[in-house]
Order: sequence, then C-alpha cells, then structure tokens
Amino acid sequence: MLRVLPALFALMSLLLAMPARARAGETYCVGGYEGTPPNVVAACDQPDVRSLHARWHEHCWLSNGQECFVCYDEQDNTCITTFLLRNLGTYSLADPYECARLYGEKHGAGNVVAHVIDGQPVTPASPPPPMQLEARVERISPGPYTAGDKVTVVGAVRDESGALRRITGGTFRVTDASGQTTEHQGTVQPDGSVSAGFSLPPSNSARIEFIAEVPPLARNEKLRAAASEAQELKVEVCGFRARVVQPTVHEALVAGQSTALSARLFDAAGQVPVASPPAGLSLEFTVQVDGEKPQVLRADGTLSATWTPPASPKPREVRLSAGGRAGERVVCPAGEVSATVSDLGLGFDTSELPRTCYVGLPCKGTVRLVRPEPGTGRQQVDALLADSKVEARMVDTGEERYRGPPRPDDRYEFAATYSEPGAASWSIVFQTPRGPVAMPAHEVRVRPQLKLELPAELDFGTVAAGSSVATACQKLDFSGSQGAEEHRWELRAEGLGGCQSRPVLRFLNALGQADARGLEPSLGIDALDPKDRRLDICLEVPRCAGEVSPDSAVLRVVPLTPEFKAQEKTVRLRWKVEGQGFLGCHGAWVWPTLGLLGFGLLIAGFTQPARFPPGASIRVAGSERGMRQSAAILLHGCPGSSPGFYRDARLGLHGDGEVNGRTRNAVIVLRATRGAGVVLTGLGPLEQQDRRTLQWEPVADLAQGHVPSPSVLYRAGGTYFKVEL
Repeated sequence: MLRVLPALFALMSLLLAMPARARAGETYCVGGYEGTPPNVVAACDQPDVRSLHARWHEHCWLSNGQECFVCYDEQDNTCITTFLLRNLGTYSLADPYECARLYGEKHGAGNVVAHVIDGQPVTPASPPPPMQLEARVERISPGPYTAGDKVTVVGAVRDESGALRRITGGTFRVTDASGQTTEHQGTVQPDGSVSAGFSLPPSNSARIEFIAEVPPLARNEKLRAAASEAQELKVEVCGFRARVVQPTVHEALVAGQSTALSARLFDAAGQVPVASPPAGLSLEFTVQVDGEKPQVLRADGTLSATWTPPASPKPREVRLSAGGRAGERVVCPAGEVSATVSDLGLGFDTSELPRTCYVGLPCKGTVRLVRPEPGTGRQQVDALLADSKVEARMVDTGEERYRGPPRPDDRYEFAATYSEPGAASWSIVFQTPRGPVAMPAHEVRVRPQLKLELPAELDFGTVAAGSSVATACQKLDFSGSQGAEEHRWELRAEGLGGCQSRPVLRFLNALGQADARGLEPSLGIDALDPKDRRLDICLEVPRCAGEVSPDSAVLRVVPLTPEFKAQEKTVRLRWKVEGQGFLGCHGAWVWPTLGLLGFGLLIAGFTQPARFPPGASIRVAGSERGMRQSAAILLHGCPGSSPGFYRDARLGLHGDGEVNGRTRNAVIVLRATRGAGVVLTGLGPLEQQDRRTLQWEPVADLAQGHVPSPSVLYRAGGTYFKVEL
C-alpha cells in the first residue's frame, strides 16, 4: 500500500514552511496516464492541453487510493501548493513505480480529472476533427557513412499539423543489403521523441525504419502505420574524415551575423591530419538548427564557408558536420559539433547540471553562460551584459534563488536540498533593454534516496553434479529496497577459488529466449523491472565432481550511482554438489557408445562371416569313371549354403553324394573362408589322387582345414569329388 500518512505529515510540514507567494498560482492539470514509469503518456501532456501552456512540466504523481494520476504545472509548485493542499483528504503524493506495481500501466491517458488556468476550470474543447498520426525517422546524423560508423537516429510520431506526440518508446529496425535485420531499442527523450545510437552493418547499404510503441489514441485519431517509411543509407568506404573546427563545441552564435565555418581533413581513422587536401576534394557543411530544415553549404579550397544563423529569440541548438568526396574516395564526418544560436548571441552550457537528484541530499549544478567568440558579436554581448539595467534571475520551480547583476565569471550555480519527490525546473532569465533572454528550462527529477535491502545469503541447497543451470536458482530480491529500479548495478562473484561451480545471472534475452551470463569478474545491470525487482541467480555445477561452497563465496551487489556506492551489499553464497559415479557421470556417452558397439557387433555378425565364392562348385560321383560325366554344382546354390550369425557358410558332402547345409554325419564339410575361398574339414578319411602316379594318398591336414586344389580328385570312402573355384 502507498504510505499515505507519513507523506501527509511531511507535506503539511513542507506547506507550512513555504512562503505565502508560493500559494498564489492556480494553474495545474491532473489526469491519467498510460505506460511504465518513467516513460508514460499523460492526459495532461496531450496536445490539446499542452497548447494552452507556454511552460509545462510533469511535477508529481498522486493517488486517490484506487488509482494514480500525474499532475502537471507551469514549472512551479502549484500541483502541491494549490491542488494537493485543497484535496488532502482525497489525494496524496505517490511514487510512480509503486503506482505501476499496485495499479498497472493503463489509467486513461485521455482522462483529465482537473484542469485549471489562473483559478478557472478549463472548459473541455469541442471534439477535434479526425487526425492521422505518422511515425517518422526524424533525423539521422549526416553522412557519408562507412561500415562500423556509429550513427545517431531520432524517431517520433507527429500529427497532420506536425505537432510532436509523446510516446513511451520505440525500436529502430536496420536492414542490410542481404536482407538481414537487426533491431535497436531507443531511449525516450524529454520532448517525447526516441533516440538511439548504433553501428552500421558491414554492407553497402542500410534501410532504417522506426517502429513506435503506439501511443494512446483518442477516438478521432488513427496511426497510419506502426513502422515509419524506410530511410535508405548508402554505406561506402571512407578515404578521409572531416572535422568541424569552427564553430567550437558549445560556442554561442549571433542570429543574423555571418559566421565562419571551417573544417580540417584527417585520415580514414580520423587521427592523422592531412597536410594538403587531395586533388578533386569537394567538401560540404551540413548545418541543422533545431526546428529548421538542414542546410548544405559548399566549402571553398581552404575548407571554409560562411553561414548566417536564422532569427532565434530563444537559444537553439545547432549541429554541424562536414563530409564529401575526393575523387573516387569518400570523406566521412568525424562526428558533429553542437553550438547554440540566439538573437543576442548568448548561449547556455548546461552539461554540468544533473538530471536526477535525491530527497535529503544536496542537489547542485552549474550553468555556464556562453558568449560569442571575439568579434563584433562578442563586443555587443559584452556591452549588453555590462549595462547596469541588465538583471539576472535564477528560478527553481517558481522560487527565485538569485536576482542581481550578471555574474562576472559567467557561472551560475543552483543548489538546493529537496524534502519531497517530484520535479524541479531550473531556469535563468536575463532581463535586458533588448528584451529577456531565457535559458530553456532544465528539468531535474527529485527521487527518494536508495535504501538497499537484500537477503543475507542465497542457498542453492544440494544439487546433483551435471544438473542443468535452471535446476538450482535463487531470487536476488530487491523488493525490500527503496528506489532500486531506478539505478544501475554491478554484480560481482568473489571468493570462488578452487570451485568448479559458478553463479550466473539467468534472464530472457531480446528474442525471449533463456540466456545466462557469468558474474566473474563482474556483470553490469542497466535496470531492474519495476514490476518484478528480482534477479534469477543460478548455479552452473560441474558435470561429475562433488564439492561444497567455500566460506569465502560471496556475491557483491554494487550500486553504480555515485551517491549510493557506500550501500554495497555482500550476499553469502552456499551450495553443495553431490558427485556422480562413473556411469552416472559418463553414462551420457558410455551407454550410447556401448549401444553403438553392440549394434556394430550385431551387424558384423551377419556381414563378417565368409561366403562361398560365386563361381565355386563341386562335382560328385560314385566312381572315378563317373566323374567324367558328373555336372558341376554351384556351392552358393546348394540348400543351406548361406552363412549364419558369426558362422562362415558351410556345406556337408554326404555318402550318398548329396550336398546340403546339414553338416552333421557328413563325410566332408566344405567351409567358406576369407582369402582361401573354400577349405575341407571333417573326420575323414579323405584321400587325394596323385596326378603323376595316379596313386591315392591320405590328406594329412584335414583336421586343420585342407585347401582343395581345382585339378585334384578326392575320395572319401565310396564318394569321389572335385572342388572347382
């Protein structure tokens, strides 16, 4: 549940301490939202509401105990000093992440609960006409490009009038020449557009599309397509790099005053300067002013050009780059230079201002006033700021922090300590005889401090060796912590010397598939899921050996936010792995191997036994004279002549002259052999006739196996035969 009472007491203390003038403003809007904090689309930020306010920002979150709302005001404190003060019995301050956990994501981005301007309720406008929204690739950092170059792309959704619609996120899809695609998740920018930076694929072309997370649509609205029209990029091989050296980074430019642009040429890596431009060099400057179409200016032989900035009552960002060709070789930009342009030539360097501060901790930041480079514009600015009528005002969320002459060092420091979560809006205004010059409001999210609470240990219990990584998992639970979902983390496993087991982080990757990453030497976590602030820590165990976790095995959890690094926690890791016997450990390959071996032996039992040669035959007769008239009998054609399981083919010659597979009581056994073809065995007696003397002689090697000669006549009792191969 939301902690209402403590918030109310703290709020009352805050309100009583505030000066009376802080309660004067009565312009605010309270409404629903959709999305997951901090990226939401709020009812009070829709175009029909925002168009009624010159200054407008998300100030705080409120709850009525049943659902949550977002309150916007004009960069002051009226969400609290006016609306909440008058509705303390109904509404209380709420935390956006707690709202997401308790009430979900959809709370009616078109539902405005209260909208007041100068104390008067705003009458809802008549239903607007039908409107189509379109997803676009708004900007791609200028080329030419080469494979591996990092490009910055911006995507947005706009209506037919060109008004920007805030969205909760989006993805950039990049398709190379082969058709292979990759997707890059974008980051929501303060204005509601989405930006991403990625390297170009190794291909000669690339198509970039922006796929928006569809914003909540009113009944009169329709999104033309979720994906934008594809932007084609030609990817070439860079021969040189060009770097803009004038203007310099953060330089202030004067609108309407001619400005010199200058570039230098470097090698393809952008490291070594090129002393003399190559023949055929054609260089162009690309100049992009916020809110304006890009301009392309051709450089002269000295790699210079002139440009006159457009009128800019308010300071605007200018991005400059240079690129072109040198004959057949391409000149790629070596990054972009960001400057500012305004009518008075004043710029504001806000790079030292924080984006997030924490309740109860000092919140500091410095704005540097940027003057033009020496010249006419600089003289005018110096004279203007030296005028005694010029007054500088520093404003923090409607409260004036400084009023007086401009600082001599051009540095303006904001310093505050906030007692409640919400949003601060810092701005500087110079009142001059030529009119006011205002720094664009800088938004600072004020969030609760991190209070890290984690379990003292993760005990994986007893795990069998060889178990899958999903078998032994424990939750590293941040649910008892405050603000854990808003920080980046480093997880580091230590004290595992001598262990074969290793803790890993298990998660679902971008494809929705289970993946795991080791925690040695460390692993960075960009964000926790605000709805489930738990991480799955699993144990990779050895395949066979058993072990017990050492006392030194720990997991260190380190917040990467500098203010809270001292809250590092140490979580004890415990486990016991039960080893396996030989078959349990190696059974995965032993049993299949034995199976294959058995199958091989089975096959060999049928394939390895010898067969009778195809042409082998026998002639059989009852007398020597009858042999001349006997016909040859093919051995493999005799009944039972096939081999058996691990048994060579064999035939029996019987006393009646029959030849078949029965070898029991046979006079002679004919057995097939590898190499020799056929051998004769048996108990005998067996005789062979000498071809010269025609005398009969006993066969001495019958018991061992006699190899018959094709021309020799054999006699076994009253049976005569010849074996022919």
